[in-house]
Amino acid sequence: MVRDAEHLPPGSTLPPELRHWLMELSSDFRVLVPSYKAGNRIFEEVSPIGLTGIDLPQNLTVIPFKKAFLPPSETLFSFEAGSLLENLHPADTILFGLHVCELSADRLLTAVMENDRPDFPFMARRRRTITIGVPCERTEGCFCEKTGHDSVGPGDYDLFLVPEPEDENSGDGMRLIVGTEAGARLAAGGPVSQVDEPAEISAPAREGGVEMTRWPLAALPEKIRQSMGAVMWEELADRCLGCGNCTIVCPLCYCFYTRDETGLDPKAGRRLRHWDSCQLVGFARVAGGYNFREARSERIWYRFSHKFMRMLETFDRAGCSGCGACFHFCPAAIDPRQVIESVLEVTGGR
Repeated sequence: MVRDAEHLPPGSTLPPELRHWLMELSSDFRVLVPSYKAGNRIFEEVSPIGLTGIDLPQNLTVIPFKKAFLPPSETLFSFEAGSLLENLHPADTILFGLHVCELSADRLLTAVMENDRPDFPFMARRRRTITIGVPCERTEGCFCEKTGHDSVGPGDYDLFLVPEPEDENSGDGMRLIVGTEAGARLAAGGPVSQVDEPAEISAPAREGGVEMTRWPLAALPEKIRQSMGAVMWEELADRCLGCGNCTIVCPLCYCFYTRDETGLDPKAGRRLRHWDSCQLVGFARVAGGYNFREARSERIWYRFSHKFMRMLETFDRAGCSGCGACFHFCPAAIDPRQVIESVLEVTGGR
């Protein structure tokens, strides 16, 4: 359940013509949109028959957009009588309702998955997906400015929908910013009359002119290293439940495990992939029962080292979009902003 859900507005209802357009597109595409249900947003597939609960997204989804490319569970392949059977059949997909931080995270996650040894199933789905971004409403829990995920440029989005007051000039009350050729082709058949050229798009300003200072990202990898074994991680471990919620809702966590299934006939079976979490006690357990990170404090440090050390060193981008989902859905209310500030404090400041 969303933390302080009563303070998170459900969003603005989509204009009828945009709803109708998405409905039409669902005849040719798998269309995923965030809908608002039981106090949470979830990505759902639009049916040609009808859709309910869809609005203009402003807040977090329980399960992030990554599930469109990396399903929580999937069959990678099956085999029978010595033959390997392909199970991947990616559909042309439209992913509607991504915020700036999510579009930025999508760019980084895609770079991760096509780096070195490309993840074929992920990339097969990603290459057949068109993204449509929308504005967000800033919350107290988000901090994309601090992590450098507060803006995107052409190519990071295919289309970006910008609602505007309806008047004699704007007509339908919307305009689309085109980021790619695929987006331009899609917009040509849509209901929005005003289509703008590619542009850099930034997250909306916070109310009252409140500004957040970006963390010293270039210095963070070494500071994370220096913080290893510090008391602060033990203190966090005393609060953390080890449930793995933070990694499930994070758009930039992508750990998984695989397992093989066979029946009485060992010549037939399948290999499955499932989401996993570095915060679960069994994640680093190996044959023989040895666990590389049995202590909860070690697992918490490992998660932050991945996001603010290895990702920065490998891709020059923080592995945290600053969306705040991990904090919103954490039963222990662990705030990554406080964690990084503690790291800076124990390692001598900025």
